[in-house]
Amino acid sequence: MKKLITTIQILSILLVLVSCGKDNYDAPASQLRGYATYNGQPIGVRGSNQSVYLQLWQDGYPLKTPINVYLTQDGSFAAQLFDGTYKLVSTNGNGPWVSKQDTIIVQISGNTSMDYPVTPYYVLQNIQYQLDNDVLRASFDIIGVEESRGVEYVSLMVNDTKFVDFGQQTGRIENRDVDGNHIVLELNVGSQLQTSKALFARVGLKINGITEGIYDPNTVQIK
Repeated sequence: MKKLITTIQILSILLVLVSCGKDNYDAPASQLRGYATYNGQPIGVRGSNQSVYLQLWQDGYPLKTPINVYLTQDGSFAAQLFDGTYKLVSTNGNGPWVSKQDTIIVQISGNTSMDYPVTPYYVLQNIQYQLDNDVLRASFDIIGVEESRGVEYVSLMVNDTKFVDFGQQTGRIENRDVDGNHIVLELNVGSQLQTSKALFARVGLKINGITEGIYDPNTVQIK
């Protein structure tokens, strides 16, 4: 009986030591930060629902599992990593840009900044918002970059949080008959102004055959 008790005690101590060893592993201490960009300018994307992401791969390890790096709506991304060499890539069919899966080698040694260039089908420029009583007016220019896919619609949206996109909004107006490159959209936001403590606006463009839209990288608070 004494031998059994002693054995159990030894096993218990070993289990505690192993558990402590697992808990004492250092967490990743370095941060990678950057933007998905075109010509050095951030690309606005859907920031809710972790819809748009890049992937980090690291060679030399038996488990080939990518690290998903999710983009926020201003096109920025961030990841906590161990120091080392990584490959930063996009994934086919994810994001409002041409699928090329270009690979960027990222050397992490402390906090690191690295942008990921993409080729969007379109970009939005000269974006302006104006609130006149209950009517919100937005204007912007559509600049074609890779026009192999047409414009499905453009939209002006509002929401009571800073997350504003095709899936997160309390009011929106669409134009599915886009004629020309200069767009003007007007939306009556009277009810939202009355019921919401805060209200944010954003414009977006949906591309034919592409799930994700391209947006203003910024949201504008109108209340």
